[in-house]
Amino acid sequence: MKFRYIISVCVVLLSGCTAHMRLYEWEKGRTTIPHIADAAICYGGHSERNPYLWTPERFSKTVTYIDEEGTEHWLFDNMIVMELWTDNYEVTYSIAADGRASSKKEHWQQQLDYWFDEEYGLSALDECISSAAGRIGEPPSKRGIIFSLPDPVYFENYSKAMEGYNRNTIYWGDIDGVQMDFSKPEDRIKAYEWMVGEVRRHFHKAEYEYIELIGFYVLSEELSFPGGFRYEYKQHDITIKALADYCHSVNEGLFWVPYAMAPGCGRWKELGFDQCIMQPNMYWKNPKWSWEQIENMIEDHDMGMELEFEGTHGEPQNSSILSKLSDGKGNPYAEENKARLREYFENAIERGIYGTRPLVLYSGTDALYELAVSEDSSDIGLYHQLCRFIKDNPLKSNVSY
Repeated sequence: MKFRYIISVCVVLLSGCTAHMRLYEWEKGRTTIPHIADAAICYGGHSERNPYLWTPERFSKTVTYIDEEGTEHWLFDNMIVMELWTDNYEVTYSIAADGRASSKKEHWQQQLDYWFDEEYGLSALDECISSAAGRIGEPPSKRGIIFSLPDPVYFENYSKAMEGYNRNTIYWGDIDGVQMDFSKPEDRIKAYEWMVGEVRRHFHKAEYEYIELIGFYVLSEELSFPGGFRYEYKQHDITIKALADYCHSVNEGLFWVPYAMAPGCGRWKELGFDQCIMQPNMYWKNPKWSWEQIENMIEDHDMGMELEFEGTHGEPQNSSILSKLSDGKGNPYAEENKARLREYFENAIERGIYGTRPLVLYSGTDALYELAVSEDSSDIGLYHQLCRFIKDNPLKSNVSY
């Protein structure tokens, strides 16, 4: 099967710029950088998440959808695999001023080990798709995988460094026997390139049948340009641009999903991203922005939109969309939360975002699966509405092979 890509006039042809790079078979056949119509975010790797492992059954509600008549359909074309924390929440994979330590090479390796496990993670996804293909026929294309890259953070502990102590920058580990010093942007770039190379190598080794690596995801939700807040410790105009160039040199894409109105989001194209999908952050109470402001930003800067909701696994009770909480009691916030998710559908349609711009689904740790297997009629009704919204997205058909 060939992978399908969204037609885009802004994609750069890459046929002549990779002589110095080894391309794997799935990359050699590309004449454009992959773009997406939709993607579901899948969190995994932190031992405190419940459930912890991604099995074929857990993936099944992301891969396909069974409608009210019992007909099974392919659902999401792509998955973004990522994690935010590790080591009992004491280590963060992103730059954060919350007291957590910055991730090291050993933690980045944990993500590789988790997702490339021979039984779970991406192997389970491939098995899930294979089983579905046996029931409903081959998918229109391989399902795309976007792999999240941890932030190479300047300091070993960014929070403590900002307080004036533990300003260590040589903490991450080595590449080819040379210790990385993250005070140097070139070393932060080398760490990015190391991770990109390891993900590609693991994909090549795994020889998956139904999934294909299509690119990488920048975890930091805000990016800094000269003159920006603490720019000297970030320099994203240097590091992210170099990362984008490196990804493109091997025919892989680079994607970003910043929070609403995040610093740098209006300048995403300058950094070399292929697609930027903004979080409206309208699902939670007391949003900072209005729907009109969010939609204007999306349209003015050629971005996609994230759909957002949460469930009962690790998220605050007042943000769960499920009619029952994890203890079996009724959820007093459920109807209000369901109404807020439906506002995403309504606003995307009214403003012409639906069918013209990419959609990414954030559903916490496991809320999509929880909705799918719920016995509550209002949960099931919303699940069908959400799945039809994804399945019938006109942008899915705007592809070339």
